[in-house]
Amino acid sequence: MMNAEIETIFSGFAVDDVAIPVAFMFYDGDDDAWIVYSNVDNYHSYAGDDELLGYVTYYDFEIYAKGNYFNIMQAVKAKLIENGWTFVPTYSSADQYNRDTRVYSKTLCFAKPIQTNL
Repeated sequence: MMNAEIETIFSGFAVDDVAIPVAFMFYDGDDDAWIVYSNVDNYHSYAGDDELLGYVTYYDFEIYAKGNYFNIMQAVKAKLIENGWTFVPTYSSADQYNRDTRVYSKTLCFAKPIQTNL
């Protein structure tokens, strides 16, 4: 359910006129920047009359880039927030750099409430 929403949100995603691939869990291309997303938790559930009424789902969006990813990070935040997601800085990562691959990375965590029985 959420993966389809995310794929729709990021369909044709580009930053500074450069297409940025967005993939579920794994990306095997050769672009200079890409994003991988995955579900990391479903939490804060609430129930009524012994039935689940809703919960909050958490997704990580891992940004990888061979250069500065600040504009990509800002565009991801804006895109998700305008679609009802909440940025969760507490669960996001610090800036990272892998010397072996020469790739920078940053994980951003976002949450969205899910209503199950309305």
